[in-house]
Amino acid sequence: MTSPRPGPARRALATALVLAVTATPALVACSADDDPGGPRDGRGGQARDGSGSGAAPVRTRVQVGEVVGGLGPVKRRRVATGVARAVDRWWDAAFIDGSYPRRRYGRAFPGFTAGAGARARRDLDQMTSHRIGERVERVTAVRRRVVVDILATRQTARAVTARTTLDYRTRGEARRLLRVHGRLFLVYRDGWRIFGYDVTQGPKPVTAPEKQSDKQPDDQSGKKPGTQPGKKRRTRP
Repeated sequence: MTSPRPGPARRALATALVLAVTATPALVACSADDDPGGPRDGRGGQARDGSGSGAAPVRTRVQVGEVVGGLGPVKRRRVATGVARAVDRWWDAAFIDGSYPRRRYGRAFPGFTAGAGARARRDLDQMTSHRIGERVERVTAVRRRVVVDILATRQTARAVTARTTLDYRTRGEARRLLRVHGRLFLVYRDGWRIFGYDVTQGPKPVTAPEKQSDKQPDDQSGKKPGTQPGKKRRTRP
């Protein structure tokens, strides 16, 4: 889905609300204070690593970002954990879970609205592991992070933007370390539903090594460079 140029969180929240009102007006009327089935420990969904090796799952880090409008701290956290659960369901279905090598992604978008799911199925290379799925034997999540920006009125979340980052590693013929990064726009309808997205996928950025200092270290004698060892300096009286 093509969305507005990335900007401040406030602009993203306003965009989400406009899209919700114009595209799916019935959704906004629903209560969005809480997701009764959402987790309360900040882990999001099941977050399995897909390796089948029994390795400990990577927990999803959930953070409340910018909040525009009145919404208490308890409700903010409930909204954030409910949104993270929806994001985790997508990540697990589209990347982490499933039998590899993999070629089918028909059920990769749980929690998407019908329109968003149809668009996502046309964007499989960005929204799933489709590009290399047939050359992969195992997929492992390395990092899962969700920052939730909330637009609220009258102590109710009206629209949400989730800023998401998933890093995952693949094994097999195609060995990759990839990052799925972007924004998801959500509204509440018997749970949080993704109705829009702005997502990119590519190699995980490599952190540049720290530059070495140009300052030369002192020699082993402990004296400053240029001082001859064993020779004392004369001091004038």
